[in-house]
Amino acid sequence: MFGLTERRSTKDSFNIEDFYGQLGSLREQLQELAASAGKSTRWQYGRARDVATEAAEEAEEAIRDNLAASLILALGIGLVVGYLIRRGSE
Repeated sequence: MFGLTERRSTKDSFNIEDFYGQLGSLREQLQELAASAGKSTRWQYGRARDVATEAAEEAEEAIRDNLAASLILALGIGLVVGYLIRRGSE
């Protein structure tokens, strides 16, 4: 009986050592994965920031170009409406 208990103890300790070894390996793999994910995230954040900056610059330019056209159109409509109101009151 004592020999059987001794074998289990040796077998259990071997499995525990093996388990700790696997945990160490898993920890290293997770650290590598986290580092890789961090690099990827930084790259994607930089790319998103560049795209957002470009879009903001294009929007600002479009607003400037269309602002002049909108003001001219509003002025024209205002003149026509003013003329019609003045003509209707005569």
